[in-house]
Amino acid sequence: MRRLSEAVRLILPVSCAGCGRWDVALCSDCRDLLAGEPTAVEHADASGDLEVMAMATYAGPVRRMVLGWKNGAREDLAASMQELGIRAGRLWARSSSDETRAAVGSGPLLVVPAPSGWARRIRGRLVAAAFADAVARGAAIGWSEDREEARNSDRSLDACLDVLSADLLRRPRFAGGAHQTGRTARQRRANRTRPPRVLAPVTGLAVLLVDDVVTTGATLGGCASALHDAGARVIGALAVAAAPSPARKQHPVVPGGPVSASGDQRGSAASVPRRTT
Repeated sequence: MRRLSEAVRLILPVSCAGCGRWDVALCSDCRDLLAGEPTAVEHADASGDLEVMAMATYAGPVRRMVLGWKNGAREDLAASMQELGIRAGRLWARSSSDETRAAVGSGPLLVVPAPSGWARRIRGRLVAAAFADAVARGAAIGWSEDREEARNSDRSLDACLDVLSADLLRRPRFAGGAHQTGRTARQRRANRTRPPRVLAPVTGLAVLLVDDVVTTGATLGGCASALHDAGARVIGALAVAAAPSPARKQHPVVPGGPVSASGDQRGSAASVPRRTT
């Protein structure tokens, strides 16, 4: 299948996964949309008091990038998403509050992806788990950098150096629809009423949850509840992208132009495919 995909790309011209620009898998403009720092998601009410951070807004080119990455249409984005995960984990670790550091203690820190549905597991499209692997690597780098800086400045710092990615959550087999796409906020919450199963002992361990997209926070809230009941300490959540707040009266603005309610950019140069030289 991979060889077939490569052969197709030799025949058909590649286009940017975000804006459709020709001859590049991800143009510099769309890559810049993923270059920000983790931002607090304030409208993920269904996650309870869990601190949720996201690297981008799930709209316009970012929405198209993430969808292509998730459904396997753009496997050429794997390296870019891995790079994003490493940077996200590093920035999260470097900016962690004293309370978060105290909660982690001497570690280890578990980076746990939100559970994928059974159909996605059969197809091998475990994008949240792959992103969690990258986040764990980045967090380990961030903790190590903090420890080295502490040594150089002769200050005390109890930083966790052991960061493990652990895909240990599973959705119930008969929990209803697995996909959240197209559901209202109320339907999303109802679709996640049954918490996932925890496959391994986590008592006393600190957990950072990871997901691809956060909308209402229902999935992350269910994961946090299940892990808490199993004895873990969930210290936060990190996502690739967060849907725009439904409370906003104006369309969110991202580089390239305003984004419509459907998530497409209007009147932007980046939305018009063009061949680069």
